[in-house]
Amino acid sequence: MTQLGSATVRGMRWTYLASVAGIVLQLPYAAVMARLLTPEDFGLMALAHLVLRFAHHFAQGGLRSAVVQRASITDRDIRVIFTLAIAIGTCSFAAVWYVAPYATDLVRGPAELTSVIRATALMLVFMALGAPAAGLLARAMRYRAVALTDFFSFAAGYCVVGFTSALLGAGVWSLVYGTLCWYFLQALLPCLLVRHSLRPLVDLSAMRDIMGFGGKISVNGFLEYLTEDFGKLAIGRYVGVTAAGLYDRAALLASLPLYQIQAAASKVLLPAFSRIRHEAGRLGASYADCVALTTLALLPLWAVIGASSEQLVALLLGEQWSGSTELVPVLGLVSVLALVAQFLGTLVEAMGVVGPKVAIHLVQLAVLVGGTALALAAGGQIHALMIVVLTGQAVRLALLQTWLSRLFPDTRRPVATAYAQAAVLAALTWAALWCVQHLLGSTGCPTALLLAAKLVTAAALLLCCVRYGGSLAGVRVARERGLLPGVLTARRPAGGQ
Repeated sequence: MTQLGSATVRGMRWTYLASVAGIVLQLPYAAVMARLLTPEDFGLMALAHLVLRFAHHFAQGGLRSAVVQRASITDRDIRVIFTLAIAIGTCSFAAVWYVAPYATDLVRGPAELTSVIRATALMLVFMALGAPAAGLLARAMRYRAVALTDFFSFAAGYCVVGFTSALLGAGVWSLVYGTLCWYFLQALLPCLLVRHSLRPLVDLSAMRDIMGFGGKISVNGFLEYLTEDFGKLAIGRYVGVTAAGLYDRAALLASLPLYQIQAAASKVLLPAFSRIRHEAGRLGASYADCVALTTLALLPLWAVIGASSEQLVALLLGEQWSGSTELVPVLGLVSVLALVAQFLGTLVEAMGVVGPKVAIHLVQLAVLVGGTALALAAGGQIHALMIVVLTGQAVRLALLQTWLSRLFPDTRRPVATAYAQAAVLAALTWAALWCVQHLLGSTGCPTALLLAAKLVTAAALLLCCVRYGGSLAGVRVARERGLLPGVLTARRPAGGQ
């Protein structure tokens, strides 16, 4: 029997439901905004986010993780953490305001980028103030509240404020307004649900204790920023704003459903892992089960996105984004590797051991810097830089996986089996969609109909695997924990055990 608890399973159901609902909103939102705005608008916002992500992890100060990971927490602790949030959020905003012009020069952006960075930096204040309440919701395993907060924040922030602003001709500022509204609601709604004390409390001893763990998380998050956004930074600086916009939209299209799946799991698994972090047997078994579920979900989905990239870009983004088509498959694989690595990082974070994780990020950063220098020296453009990013992510995942296999040696075989099964299923899915493309593409089949045929084929293949693939590790775990509806569970013969 798998080690995932019933509360964790219920949480995954709620977060995955919210993720599906989010995808239903985000895909049409992305399609409409891609037609209302230009690649330059998205390029500006992508470059602004590069700067803001630099401060993002310091703005939270690891406070949410500190709330979740602590063995016990009191009202006094919450007041101290909230006081830290006020100080860190304010300082982060002030720092970004000051460095915005220099950051614009660094990425060789237009003058408007400075104003965009400074305005969007308000999100750092909202993020910090909401971190304690969000941590309390996760600690209490109130997954339904977390899921609904995420959904309604996106719906109101982007789909209402952002979309309306774009219709009124706000251009790149519609993305700024949508982002600020989203982060504001992400902070406000948890505070209304938890209603913790808002009275500041200065306790230097307690603050040092909290920041001892939270500071490590922030440093690690900063290194994640450098490694994850290094490609976008290099493209924006050496290829141009328009190329950064194409890269940004291609990355969104390639990673949206993948990211939703992994983000939903991470919100549930951090508190779940934290509760059993001192039980090596249970933690190792849970780790193996979650790897099986995650890889079986992410790799075949990447195959669907990669094999359908031409149709997805044409229908969702439009003709002006055709340059993104060939970027989607590679960026999709980058996203899969990054998201699986993030999941492994969630396990490490729950264990309270982040030193080796920092070292792994430093190795990945060295690979990225060296690879980018070689690519630029050889005259490579965006495609060469993407190969460098893919190599860096592969190195990071391999090192994380090697380290965890030493911590949990009994999981080596089941984890390797899970990766192999997911890879084979992804290859079969891609091959099936290639056959559909070959059969219908040469007949002049409309793009929408071709995409529909591919999606139906992929859905049929994957449903057959779920229904009859009891030997697949991910399917077995999903069945044992009741994650699948009864209709997808093969019936046992009468009298079977």
